[in-house]
Amino acid sequence: MKTNTSPECSETIEQLLHQINLLKKREENLLKDLRIKENLNVKILDALPINIFLEDSSGRTIFANEQVCKAHGMELQEIIGKTVFDFFPEGIAESNRNDDLKVWEQRKLLTREVLASFKGSERQMFSGKTIITMKESAEDYLLGFALDITDRVNAEKLLQENEEIFRNLIEQAADSFFLIGLGGRLENVNTIACEVLGYEKDSLLELTVDQVFSLLPYKLSLLGKSQTEKAMKFEDEMISHSHGKIPVDINLQQIQLGGRSLQYAWCRDIRDKKKAEAQIQHMAFHDALTGLPNRWFIQTYLKHFLDKKKLNSKRLAILMLDLDHFKIINDSLGHEAGDMLLKAVALRLQETAGSDNIVARLGGDEFIMLIPCIGKQEDAHTVAEEIMAALKEPFHLYGQWFSITASIGLCFCPDDGTDMNILIKNADIAMYKSKEKGRNCLTWFTPVMKEHAMERLDLEIALRQAIQAGEFVLHYQPKMNIKTGKIYGIEALIRWKKGPDLLYPDTFISILEETGMIIPVGEWVIREACSQCARWHQAGLSHLSVSVNLSAKQFQHPQLDVQIAQILKETGLPPSSLELELTESLLMDHSEKAARMLNNLKSLGISISIDDFGTGFSSLNYLKYLPIDTLKIDKTFIMNSEHDRTNAAIASAVISLAHSLNLKVVAEGVETPEQLELLHNGQCNYAQGYYISYPLQKEDVEEFLVFIPQKERDPE
Repeated sequence: MKTNTSPECSETIEQLLHQINLLKKREENLLKDLRIKENLNVKILDALPINIFLEDSSGRTIFANEQVCKAHGMELQEIIGKTVFDFFPEGIAESNRNDDLKVWEQRKLLTREVLASFKGSERQMFSGKTIITMKESAEDYLLGFALDITDRVNAEKLLQENEEIFRNLIEQAADSFFLIGLGGRLENVNTIACEVLGYEKDSLLELTVDQVFSLLPYKLSLLGKSQTEKAMKFEDEMISHSHGKIPVDINLQQIQLGGRSLQYAWCRDIRDKKKAEAQIQHMAFHDALTGLPNRWFIQTYLKHFLDKKKLNSKRLAILMLDLDHFKIINDSLGHEAGDMLLKAVALRLQETAGSDNIVARLGGDEFIMLIPCIGKQEDAHTVAEEIMAALKEPFHLYGQWFSITASIGLCFCPDDGTDMNILIKNADIAMYKSKEKGRNCLTWFTPVMKEHAMERLDLEIALRQAIQAGEFVLHYQPKMNIKTGKIYGIEALIRWKKGPDLLYPDTFISILEETGMIIPVGEWVIREACSQCARWHQAGLSHLSVSVNLSAKQFQHPQLDVQIAQILKETGLPPSSLELELTESLLMDHSEKAARMLNNLKSLGISISIDDFGTGFSSLNYLKYLPIDTLKIDKTFIMNSEHDRTNAAIASAVISLAHSLNLKVVAEGVETPEQLELLHNGQCNYAQGYYISYPLQKEDVEEFLVFIPQKERDPE
């Protein structure tokens, strides 16, 4: 059946269709916009670096962003519909579910740090949960988010650990620590700082640096102004609660802490260091034995005085002291006794000097006294007399009383010089002049002494050159058997052939002794004398013996016996043909050592003679136990003995003493036939002197021995 539609109806239908199409298109656009919006929301949620999820009231997941999927290592489809019990260990899951139930109950935001586990790794999370309601369905859901704060927690933990370590280090450190804020206020200190300064911590923190330190406030201002310097090291003093000053080494640093500019100061207590430095300083400038100032102290003082002298006209007196015969005590009683004596002498010198003058020990038994700002020169002479009087009182050592004297030299500044070394040298020259004058006296320095000292120095230099050039020669003085009139021996006497001059021992032996050159020269004398005597033996004069004088330094040589044994071996001279002459003072000075060495020499077969007998110390006890063969009467007792009954009596007594001890006797200095006759009548064994023969050169000895038989006396 055909239906006729009116035009009006058709138009209406078309309009309806058009409206429907528009609505469809609008719906499509709305759906598209909704999808875009939903997709955009998801993209936004996925882009956030936190876990975001939705759960229903049963705890099942209905949404999770991409961060949640990454954390669990799952796809979204695997996560939807699951609960925390599907993701986490039971303990963590129960804790999370309890939080969920609390949120559902309280219906408000709950935030806290929780422990989670993702892919087997525990993580610290900052979690937040709340309830939201969907408008379209009016349904409630739990919205949750979780931010991974593991790195921050670990960093905070590490920071806390470091802070704890740092705090412990500060508290346990041996040095004081100060944290300094604005205006020099003390913001923190450690326990050591409180202990060193004597404050409670609260009281110390109420102070500022200028109340505690001397230099630190100034250093802080410099550090604050500097654009480049952030640290300083320096010495300062801390002021303690009792107002004592404590020296410290400070290490100052500028730091940034919490956006604030602060300084900290490490302060090391250096009281022990300062004390050690003071001790070292004292040791450097004081004598270890006596505690007196030493040579370096004196030199420093004199330099300072002379520098000041340029600004004023003050006069200084210098007394140089050397103890007389100290070596005898030192060698006889030992070094310990010698040290005790030196300390006792130092004490007396200090007492004599008083507080205004300076006493120092230069070394050995040599002392020096400085008298600054002296008025008259005679005042120094008075001080020297007081010193000699103080030393005159006996010293008690090891149960015995000893007396000691001093040779003193005196010079003045500026009168005798303005140079430190010259002044000390001039005082030393004057002191040696006192020794030459017989010791136990004072000598003022004069320019003439310096000239003599320079002459002595020139002589010393010339002697050293003489040794190198072989300028020494030996002359030989015969010794006669008084009974037979025959020459039995010869004494070797050293001479110095200095250019055209022939110098005798009294001009140079003392210098050889003082300088030690006597050792090589003495060895040469023994060797040359033995060699010459061996040549005379080879020439048929085998009855001759040779005697050689030994010096004190030679006799003290520990290898003297070995040296002489070697010389005898090298020269081929029989030991019985060598006689060694020693002074009795030498034997007294080294009695125990002398006995050992003499016994060693005697064991070689050598003869021992005491030279200049009667002029030394008068103790005769050593004659009983020392292995001595001969006594030589000093020429002072032979001189004029034919006219001087005293000298004749002394000579006779010495001869009788020697014979009672089975010793032979040689008389020195025989110059007249009357003296020889007197000795013959007195039963003296041997004679030596100008009447018999002057010292001869080696070439003249054999000729003399041919002539001498004319002087042979009748044995009767």
